[in-house]
Amino acid sequence: MVTPIADSQAASHANELKLEANAFYANKQYHEAIDKYTQAIEADPTVPAFYTNRAQCHLFTEGYGAARDDANAALELDPSFIKAYYRRAAALLAMGKLKEARADYREVTRRAPTDAVAHKKHAECDKLYRRIQFEKAIDSDSDRKRVADSVDLSKFPLPEDYTGPRMPLRTKQVTKSSLLNKGEANGHADDASSDREAEEEEMVEVEEEYVDLEFVKSLADWFRDQKNLPVRYMYAILLQVEKLLRPLPTMVDITVPADSVITVCGDVHGQYYDVLNIFKLNGFPSDKLFYLFNGDFVDRGSFSVEVIMLFFSLKLLYPNAFFLNRGNHESIDMNQLYGFEGEVKHKYPAQGKRMFNLFQETFEALPVAHLIQEKVFVVHGGLYSRETARNANQPGGDGVVRLDELRELSRFYQPSHSKLLCESLWSDPQTANGRAPNPRGTAIQYGPDVTKEFCDTNNLKMVIRSHQQMDEGYEIAHDGKMVTVFSAPNYCDQGTNKGAYIRITPDLECTYHKFTAVPHPNVKAMAYANVNRFM
Repeated sequence: MVTPIADSQAASHANELKLEANAFYANKQYHEAIDKYTQAIEADPTVPAFYTNRAQCHLFTEGYGAARDDANAALELDPSFIKAYYRRAAALLAMGKLKEARADYREVTRRAPTDAVAHKKHAECDKLYRRIQFEKAIDSDSDRKRVADSVDLSKFPLPEDYTGPRMPLRTKQVTKSSLLNKGEANGHADDASSDREAEEEEMVEVEEEYVDLEFVKSLADWFRDQKNLPVRYMYAILLQVEKLLRPLPTMVDITVPADSVITVCGDVHGQYYDVLNIFKLNGFPSDKLFYLFNGDFVDRGSFSVEVIMLFFSLKLLYPNAFFLNRGNHESIDMNQLYGFEGEVKHKYPAQGKRMFNLFQETFEALPVAHLIQEKVFVVHGGLYSRETARNANQPGGDGVVRLDELRELSRFYQPSHSKLLCESLWSDPQTANGRAPNPRGTAIQYGPDVTKEFCDTNNLKMVIRSHQQMDEGYEIAHDGKMVTVFSAPNYCDQGTNKGAYIRITPDLECTYHKFTAVPHPNVKAMAYANVNRFM
């Protein structure tokens, strides 16, 4: 590669722009810093540090793909530039590419053998990579039994000293063999003979726990006081909600009755005390006050267990009034890096791995989208590339995804399994028309024309999505057809952003409500994460 040479005037101007960018960076104004570093690069594209500085800003704004690309550009200018390897390793790790990140940290140790920080990060990355690879090897899809089919609640009695919320009991009919062989089911038997045998089996009456309003409200207070649910109740709720979610279509239709209203919330990311504040400001969920939480319930915030278990309890209590969309952080790769796995194992050390796997099964059962009053499409990430549409390769195909494609999508996988699933959870809007690669390094960005085409084709009024921090909690874009709502104020304890929620009436009148963060106990965000020590 031939490195261009900037004249002295351009280099001087670029350095001034860099200093302005540094000031924005120091004030945590990362988007403004990115703009200034970009101007500096345009003025003088020969300085590797400009690219790595911009890469650091991209890391803070979750533009991990863009950070990787900037690090690559710096290394093209100077293959020995140590900081570029650091930036690329951090970006790759944040994207879940641990093997490649490990290679970059190893390269730093080779080029700077006395760099103690590099040796530490390489060792930690190597350890994390080996652990995850080992767990994958012993838990492959081909021979993995569903946890939901193997948990025997009789083996988890309530502790005698437990003084917390009590789930009431009810009776139900079950097959006798299900009690005898609970640990042997693998969840794959689905043939007609098995069904006939089940129908002919002897039925017996057993007691089971369930949730009622008293339990849910007591649970909210119990969690507020930083107390854990017993293992028995954790499993009971998870098993029941997984069973409730599994038969649902991938896109769920919501009809809001004339005497009701629905509130749509965005990412909450384990910020339990802000969730309680939403309920304080807007009202506790009921059969008249619907809620739809639009994914990313867990990770980053350090009260993710409390958030997701309260949400699952509310789903059981109000199955037709409390709705949950899957987000990109309801996935194993994100949970292993951004805190949820560590939090589950910390709070339930004896059952942590098994419980975490049951959470993953339950996350895969979550719907991907909801449709309110046939007119408002709600999805965590956003819209789609042309080749994702079913008709993309057909003569005359317009490359627009139809809602029925989402209804029919098999969702019981990790997000990378299909483009339709991945883009639903990961895509972002942009101001320019058309489509472009996403700075996150996965899925796409899409413009106002793509939104209009999608809405017109599917007879929609608007799309509501989340997935991105908004300074004011929400953003209305694309001529009013693309709304982003984000409900985690003071995100990761590092920002000044507000949270927001949207109240929608049966006639689709939308009102937007902003709120600020409330105090939480002295457990910092990312306390259980693996990725934060690499940034």
